[in-house]
This record gives sequence, C-alpha cells and structure tokens, in this order.
Amino acid sequence: MLTSLGFCQEWIILVMRCVCSVSYTVGINEGISESFIPSRGLRQGDPLSPFLFLICAEGLSTLLNEAKKDKLMIGAPIGRERFEINHLLFADDCMLFRDASVTRAFTVRSIMEDVDKQVREQVTNILGVREATNPEKYLGLPMMVGRRKRWAFANFIDRFRKRIDSWKFRFLSMGGKEVFIKAILQAIPIYVIQCFELPKSLCNTLENIMNKYWWANGKTGKGIHWCSWKDLCYSKNDGGMGFRDLSFFNKALLAKQAWRLLTQPDCLLAKVYKARYFPFTNFLSASVGSYPSFTWRSICGARELIDNGLIWRIGNGKMVNIWNDPWLLGNDNNRLLVQNMNIQWTTVNHLIDDSSFTWKEDVILKIAESDQANRILSIPLARPDAEDILVWRYDNKGIYTVKSGYRVLITSRSQTISNTMDDTGKYKSFYKQLWELQLPSKIKVHMWRLIKNYIPHLCNLHKRKLTTEVVCPLCKAGPEDANHLMWSCDFVRRLWKLLDLYAGLGNSTSEGKDQLVSIFTAMTDEKRKLLSISLWAIWFMRNKLIHEGRKFSMQETVRFIQRYVHELQMSCKSDFTPDTKKAIFWRPPPVDFVKLNFDASFDKESKSAITAVVARNDEGLIMGACVYQCTEVADAFVAEARACERAILFAMDMGFQKIILEGDSLTVIKKLRSAKNDRSVIRSIIQNICKIATLVEEVSFSFSPRKGNQAAHTLAMEGYRWPLPCCWIEEIPDSVNSIVMKNWEVWLQAQT
Repeated sequence: MLTSLGFCQEWIILVMRCVCSVSYTVGINEGISESFIPSRGLRQGDPLSPFLFLICAEGLSTLLNEAKKDKLMIGAPIGRERFEINHLLFADDCMLFRDASVTRAFTVRSIMEDVDKQVREQVTNILGVREATNPEKYLGLPMMVGRRKRWAFANFIDRFRKRIDSWKFRFLSMGGKEVFIKAILQAIPIYVIQCFELPKSLCNTLENIMNKYWWANGKTGKGIHWCSWKDLCYSKNDGGMGFRDLSFFNKALLAKQAWRLLTQPDCLLAKVYKARYFPFTNFLSASVGSYPSFTWRSICGARELIDNGLIWRIGNGKMVNIWNDPWLLGNDNNRLLVQNMNIQWTTVNHLIDDSSFTWKEDVILKIAESDQANRILSIPLARPDAEDILVWRYDNKGIYTVKSGYRVLITSRSQTISNTMDDTGKYKSFYKQLWELQLPSKIKVHMWRLIKNYIPHLCNLHKRKLTTEVVCPLCKAGPEDANHLMWSCDFVRRLWKLLDLYAGLGNSTSEGKDQLVSIFTAMTDEKRKLLSISLWAIWFMRNKLIHEGRKFSMQETVRFIQRYVHELQMSCKSDFTPDTKKAIFWRPPPVDFVKLNFDASFDKESKSAITAVVARNDEGLIMGACVYQCTEVADAFVAEARACERAILFAMDMGFQKIILEGDSLTVIKKLRSAKNDRSVIRSIIQNICKIATLVEEVSFSFSPRKGNQAAHTLAMEGYRWPLPCCWIEEIPDSVNSIVMKNWEVWLQAQT
C-alpha cells in the first residue's frame, strides 16, 4: 500500500519499524504477563494508527474509483446530469452506493481481495453483510426526517432536563449557572443544528427550559422570570447575558453551509446539491424544488442571511452589474443609486480604463452622486486579470463566520423590535467595565441584576402581590427598592463613609442607577471592585437578616467586606514571574539583502494617505527613501497595503533583487505570507504585490512593532513637508536620519 502511494523505501522501513517493534504487557490478577508483539498494524491509542488508517482508507477509495472508471461499479446517480457517487467515507465507516445485483457484489469482493487475509476471513458471504432497514440515526444525525420534525429532535428536551436534574448543577450560583448554560446546555444541539433547522416550537421549549433554570431557586426549583430569554440573549455590553438565541444560532450555522456551497463549488457536497437541485443555475438563484430533502430546505432557509450580506469585490469588473449588484464599499447601501441611466453599457469594467487600469473618474462623476463616486474611486484596483468575487461584507476578511452572521441577526432584531434594553447605548461603557473586572461571576451578575432591577427586593415582590411588607429591614426608614439599596438606606450611607466611598456616592445630587453608572465609570478598577463587593455584601447581609434572623453590625459588615477583598487579592497573586519583554528595535537584514520599511499616514476627512518607504542595507546605511500620496483611500487598512505596494515598486525601480519588506501592520503581513485566497478589501493590492514579488530574486515579509518601524512612520507623518512624490537616493531628511542613526546604535549595543 505504501509503495503504491509513492512513498520512498527508506520512509516505509521507518514506519514498519514503528509498527512491528511495539510490545505490550497485560495486568491480570495483580500480575504482569509476558510481553507480546501485536499482529495488527492499526492499534487504538497509538499515535501512528490514525495516519495508517487514513493511508488504508485512501487506498480503498482509489480502488473503488478505479472500478467506477472501468464501469465495473456504477454508483448512485444524482440529478438529471447523472452525477454519480459510488462510496463515501465517514470516520471508520465506508458506505457503498450501487445497484443490488450479484455482479456488483462480486466486483466489490474482488476489490476486497487486496485486503489482508485476516480481514478477508471476516467476509462470510459475497460481501459479508446482512440486509437491514434504515437506521434511525447515523453518526448522531437522523437518517430520515418526516413531517413530524419536532418528534425527530425531541430527544434534546430529555437531554436538557437530565443535565439540569443532575445533582452537580442543582445548587450553583448564578455565575456557575452562566457557565453551565453556555458550556454544556447550549453545546448539546450544535452538531445537529449545523445540518437541520429545528422547529420554532422546539427552540422555544429548549429556551424556556434554560430560562427557567437561570431564574430558578436552588432549593425549590422555582423563581421569578425577571425578563424574557430574548433579552438575556443580547451581548453583555448591550445589557444582556450573552446567551444564544437558538433559532438565530441555528440559522447562522446553516448559513455556513450555504457559504460553503457558494465559495467551494468543486467540493462533493456542492456537486451533489447542484446536480439535484440547481443543475442549470447558481446557488443564489436556486429554488427549493419539488420533494426536497430537509437538509436542502434548511440551507435554503438560511440563504437569505448570506444573500443580504454579500457584496462584490471588484477584480476586472466584467461580472458585476453597475446598477443591480452590490459592489460599493461601506456597510450601508452598497448599490449605486441611479443618477444617469443614459448609457448603453451595464458592467463595471466599462468604468475602468483598459490601458492604465484605473477608474474613469470623469465617467463616474457623471453617473453617480459625489458621495457614491468617492466610494467607487476608493475601491482598489491592481490587476486586469483578477476575477470578481463575492465576499461577506460584515467581516474584515470577507469570509462568512458563524459569529458575524449571528451578530447580524441579533443586531437586526434589536433595531426592528422595541426591546427592554432601551438604556444599553448609554450604559455600554458601564457594562464593559463591569464584566472586565477580576471578580467572581456571582458578584458581577448581582451588579447586573441590581442595575436592571432584576432583584427580589420588597417593592418588586409587592408589585407581584407576593408580600405586603415594603419597609427596608436594614434601616426601617423607607420602602426597599433598588434606589434604596444603592443610595437612600441609612445603613448603606454609613457603610459608604467607612469604606471611603461616600465622597463619590453620598454627595451625589441625584439618586438612582443613572448616577451610580456615571460614578462607577469614573472610578478606578480597585474602587469598582470595592463598590461591587459592597453592594453584593449588603444584599447578602439583608438576606441573612430576613431568612435566618441574623443581624450584622456595621463593623462586622465592614470587616466582612475587607476580608473578602483581601482574600480576593491574595488569590489573584501569582508566584510566576513573567519573562522580560523582548527588546524592540530595528534589526539589519542579512548580508546582500536590503530591508525596506514602509508605513502610511491616513487622513480620514480627505480620504488620502501618504506612504513612506525607507531602504537600508545590512550595515544600516540608507540606500534610498520615498514618499507618495494616494488619493481616494477607503481607510487606514488600505493605506498600509498601498505603502507595502509602493515599497516593492520602489525596490524594483532601485534594482534591488534580495529584499525584506517590513511594516507595522500585522494583518497586511499575514495576508502576504498566507497562501489562502484573500477576500478582503485589499485583495487586489495583495495580488499585485505577490505578482511583482515573482520578478525579484528573493523576497520575504516581516512584521515589526511601531518602535522598530519608527523611521518609516516619521517619514510618513512628515511627508506633507515635501512636494509629492519625492525620492532620495543614499540620503534622507535630517529628522528621519537621526532615527536611522539611533536605530543602528541600539542594534550595536544589543550585540555587545
């Protein structure tokens, strides 16, 4: 097998030594048996076994494909185009598709004869298999989903309840419940909802189970639902708890499959669906069709999410319609508004000059408004042979992710439906600071509940007719509500004074959560921690008084808080001493190489950028420098890419053959190093840089923090001082030359 796959003899000998030299001993009746050598090469737990298994599977797949090519084993036809599949490999299973005839069975047996004799002996009849009905599930997924879709996935309800009923999770704090819901409950259906759309009623049932568990009392299992599950699903920075909306998450996962069909048309999944459902059109235009599978119907249901987020990335412009397709940069309206339709051509390539491959500015200004014209002119163009591609506009990389798709769905709901999170915009910084505090989750959740008024104080209970008493049990001087617990209570005010918090809290001219949020955001982290712990401790003492009759004095309360803060500080301390940071400075290139540092300064108002390049040899001597101005630049990200492009063009002009391009934009450097097809806004620029790089003898791309790229950064910031474009040969302006000299001195000191 290894020889047939083309492995060299030396490598095969090494692998077979690993397979044949392993010995085992077995512990039996408190004794150890003699060692023995296993007779099979594939062994569970052996690190080499998975690779050997893949090699065997590849060999079997090759033999089956050869049989298909010789028309000895015809597979199952898909669609009208007779696209055939004769086998599929899943984990350690091989599924064969063929007509049930004796001839085909003997063909499979002849293929199996190449397998080891010991395995062959297990094949009792022609194939050694028995006829069986369709199993209910395969690899955890239902094989058939009929009309009773809720029944097909009803086992999720039992799995959720069994997890919750487990004694391990019965008495968790709300911080522990948060982890349990996110890490365990919400992870249960993920595998299935990647392929199937769960019924809305089932999603609601599962969400109700989680919501009930979140608000339930640990002892009775009952509790007041202070808000709906939908409100809890908003992000923490927006006033929610960051739980998942199952129906939205389901759609975001299915949209990932739709994205795969759109961007990977040559994969087996896309070929099967195309042959069956859209043989004469594309995926975006395909209909659900007659008698569709439940998986295809589910993917089509999520296709709208993908379609709304698609935008064309311009290559040569031949595939993009000027008026109908979304292709303008930006996240608002990506289609061109009609201003002048008195033209005969309709594709974007007519807006591009064929000779210089730049935008025809005069034509664009005639057909588009000034704002949209500027958005068109800011689209980078670099190569006339580049193709137009569809990208996901809600991600900087242009690639659809489940996270970005889910965020789009949640955001759209908050914009279209009036929700109870009407204060999230004003409170966003407060929530961000609260959840970033190094505190136990139960304290942060209590602060969140207090600000949202999701807490069972007496006034809230009285509104629900659960009590007739509303007087504060701590001070006996007023009704107990959220403001009273934070401000008005005499016990609370005296506590603020003893904890040195009264200067900010007690002297406030107004009371309420708005003022608390304003003061909280102005505090230091240590004060925020102290305030959060204190408010949690007040509630803790209050509950002890009501339910156990235990009353704490003011001094006991202060000592309790101080001791808690001290224990928290001690738990956060670590004996680990981090390594000192690696020194950051400019480093010279190897001998015979030239390092070109590049950077850009971007002006957001004028949408222009100044790119700067500084070239130095292995002795730190200036070989040259240049500054150029770029107009109609979309953002700083594009400006950095333009600076890198200018650097390699400058190297070509100077005749450098061994070069290192170094910049402080890690994203640009990663894209240049990556072999993956880029879909970002700088795609055309990256392609142009890589094409030019093939004309150089040797080129590499290096990242340097701003401190190591200071010379190019300074030149870019001061570029407006010279008539642009401007170049220097073996010299550089004095302001930058001082930085170059210092870079070399620091390098020499580091070598001694």
